[in-house]
Amino acid sequence: MSNISKKLEQIEKLKKELLEEKEKIENTLGKELINQFGLDYESLTKNEIKEFVNNLKDSYDLMNEDQSLNSSNSVESPTVG
Repeated sequence: MSNISKKLEQIEKLKKELLEEKEKIENTLGKELINQFGLDYESLTKNEIKEFVNNLKDSYDLMNEDQSLNSSNSVESPTVG
């Protein structure tokens, strides 16, 4: 039974480590976005942040859509002869 308890403790410890790593990545990403876009985070409201993120996502989606179209158009057809 103590073996099971040890395993459960290890699982909980791993869950905590994963959560901490996820938070660290989110913080790093947020800081990098703030720096790269020159945002004044002290004056941003929650709505402005959501709007900014939605605009960024839309731009990202359009970029991926364009790349998808370009890669499908650049497929060369086999030549006969």
